Amino acid sequence: MIEDHRQPNIAAAAAPADSIVGEELLVDSSTDSDSTFGEAADSTTTSLASSVTNYRYEHGRRYHGIEDGRYSLPNDDAEVERLNLQHKVWEIALNGHLYVAPIEHESLNEVLDVGCGTGAWCIDFADAHPGVQVLGTDLSPIQPHNVPTNCQFIVDDANEVWVYGERFDFIHTRTLLLGVKDWKKVLQQAFGALKPGGWIELHEFHIPIACDDGSAGPESAVMKWGTSMYEGFKKFGVDSMATAKFREYLEEAGFEDIRETHTKFPLGPWPRGDKEKAMGALFQKDIGDNLYGLSVKTLTQGLGWSTEEVDKFIQEAKADMNNPQIHTYFPIDIFWARKPR
Repeated sequence: MIEDHRQPNIAAAAAPADSIVGEELLVDSSTDSDSTFGEAADSTTTSLASSVTNYRYEHGRRYHGIEDGRYSLPNDDAEVERLNLQHKVWEIALNGHLYVAPIEHESLNEVLDVGCGTGAWCIDFADAHPGVQVLGTDLSPIQPHNVPTNCQFIVDDANEVWVYGERFDFIHTRTLLLGVKDWKKVLQQAFGALKPGGWIELHEFHIPIACDDGSAGPESAVMKWGTSMYEGFKKFGVDSMATAKFREYLEEAGFEDIRETHTKFPLGPWPRGDKEKAMGALFQKDIGDNLYGLSVKTLTQGLGWSTEEVDKFIQEAKADMNNPQIHTYFPIDIFWARKPR
């Protein structure tokens, strides 16, 4: 098992929506120093054995080998570490819970996690629900070997035709936004893959990032990073603001009881509150320490920048992210909805 992910006290019940970090983040004036909050534990880099390992190497990073241009982020060990750290941020945000939807536990048989990344959520869910079969899918086989017996991973592309049939009781996605070009199609297929009465839950951020107090203006490097990434993703056919249309797409697909909540993940331990500081410190490390790897392909291939331009720009944006007097955050949108019985 994966000691650094699996928590013996993972909450099996749904997180009350009002317990999630709210939309208002208040600045803690005491963070105008170089202090940080907490340390991330080491995480595994063991990969799942698979024939789909024809990786590509660019800009000193490794990328998946399925359909060039489909997904612009790396899949190497550094990215595995980053995704595992990001899982911890979500864990704090949801107070240890794994979902928000009011799932009927006694009716759970099969669960699907689309774009599972390192498989951390699948492993936690499988541990918390040992009688439930959990399937995680992703473009890259970067999940560990040693997992609960009720957990399985396969290489699959959510953008292609789904062949599961009406099978799952719960479908979950988290930070899948940059891997989907047609969310309307994906949500229609998710509707078809759910049993009547089943739930879907979407945990997604969007880019550009934001700042409420004017500490980072539109000409600052960190805010330019957000807008540049948004434009770069568009060149790959990805809308990094797609969550604005999720309710419409869910309704069109046929879902009912559609609900949503919105929060913010701070970039740095600048907000008041221990929970917010912990999230901000880890998320700053998650994004800031990996900013070049997250950005280089999008800015070079998407916007045509030179690697020299990217190097200089990323240094400036990272300096802003690490500046305690600059208070930026990623907007986070969570949706959950039910398929009619």
